[in-house]
Amino acid sequence: MIETAPSRAAAQDVTDRERSGTALKRTYDCDVCVVGDDVAGLAIAIDLARRGRDVILLTFAAKRPLPLDGILAPGFAMPTATLVDRVGRHDAQELLILSAQAAERALAFARHAGVEVGPRGRLSVARPHAAEAMLREYELRQELAPDTTVLVGAEDVAALLGTNVFAAGLGVVPAERVSPAALKTALEAEVVAAGVRPLAVEGALSADLKGLRKYLTTEGWRVRAFQVAITGPEAFARLGPKVAPLPRAPWVYGGFRLPGLDVPFAGMVEEAGLTGLRYHFDGDRMTLAAATATRVMTRVGAARVLRRHAAEIYPVGPSLTDGAAGRLLPEPAGMPLVHEGERGVWYALAAAGDAMSHGFLAGRLIAGAMAEKDDRIALLQPFAAVPLRGWAGRVARFAGYWHVRLAARLHMDKIAASIAPAPDDAVPTPEQDVADARALPPVSAPAVLAAPAALPRRGMAAATSASRHAARAALHAASGWASGLAARAAAEPARRRRPRPEPDEEVPPRRPRGP
Repeated sequence: MIETAPSRAAAQDVTDRERSGTALKRTYDCDVCVVGDDVAGLAIAIDLARRGRDVILLTFAAKRPLPLDGILAPGFAMPTATLVDRVGRHDAQELLILSAQAAERALAFARHAGVEVGPRGRLSVARPHAAEAMLREYELRQELAPDTTVLVGAEDVAALLGTNVFAAGLGVVPAERVSPAALKTALEAEVVAAGVRPLAVEGALSADLKGLRKYLTTEGWRVRAFQVAITGPEAFARLGPKVAPLPRAPWVYGGFRLPGLDVPFAGMVEEAGLTGLRYHFDGDRMTLAAATATRVMTRVGAARVLRRHAAEIYPVGPSLTDGAAGRLLPEPAGMPLVHEGERGVWYALAAAGDAMSHGFLAGRLIAGAMAEKDDRIALLQPFAAVPLRGWAGRVARFAGYWHVRLAARLHMDKIAASIAPAPDDAVPTPEQDVADARALPPVSAPAVLAAPAALPRRGMAAATSASRHAARAALHAASGWASGLAARAAAEPARRRRPRPEPDEEVPPRRPRGP
């Protein structure tokens, strides 16, 4: 039986049942209702409005973004080998290409809108226990999406970051730091120019997403739409677990002032194979974020965790931590949640740290699926399952966190034992100790155990000479490599696209635009 739109009398009955005293809810009709004004929601609304759809955008009170959300770059947190195992080489390659195209599109928009772009660079780094995995990641990425990564050896990583903790690095291109607030402001201006109707949500929001017409209802009004897109953590949290489950993980973030520390690389640094550690420098200020096993409730506790992580890389000592805090952030298990749930209901949720890049990717896929029946969104369908929540999720996350931490510590202890000096080795004089210490970048005591000269390289050839200027120039030059990849992909016909609907297929009507 074909479901039809409700009649005028039936619609009036529904309206009558919603009366509360003398108050009557106002009803807004539209083709598409986008719930959430994060980057993905704004991108979807702009794209669909430009295609002639009548779009309503539900907005929420802005929350303070994570300080390290401001990066536009391709790629996913999930290792490429795991991605290939999940979806196969062909689909993994197409996902990487789509990611590179989304990053290029986002950077082009930012520059066109006058948003300040830079500093440049996204560097994924690995300690000795994860160095071999990073080499395999680089080789696989070169096979599937060539010219989007550059391998950086231990000497060059030390020159770029001022620490010899890390054994290898993987530069991702193109990559630029961008202010999340400035980019969102530019997108909001584009939303207004495209003719999207924004509605601010105050108080509770309920949803009825069954049937041909979908309903979003607040205390004072309701929206009736043919299709609904739910994007961003605020929309997921407001609509509740029955409609849009929100996977979350505990993080801490804050910053340190480290006068005298000269770190030439001002892009984003992410640590692979440990706990999601991310940081960048602005002059002598280090902004840092890290995942934790359990939620940290106090500012003092967050500062203590941040100082412990930072001390493993730089000599922070008793430095004061500013802006330390803990928060539960979205955790879609390495890949963005971008998929269709019930018919005509679409979901988009990016992980913390990739909200901007994955937002543009989600916007393109969902808008294409709605307007063109482009089914490349199905590439992300295998990752639509929400990770474990509740007590089971917390126990699994706690066990996984400490498994990785302890495995890394055991590996570092093994390396330290293997390079320990023999008893009959000559003992250096104090003058030699002082001279050697001045020649090395400043590092903490645990970092000395991982000195690059004592680590097995096994093919980890340096991408440039051991010069901080040459290493930085190599990453900057590499930022133009992905343009060729995006151009080649754009020239090819889409490989996963459904035919346009037949004349008798039921589609929402388009509303004519006025002058």
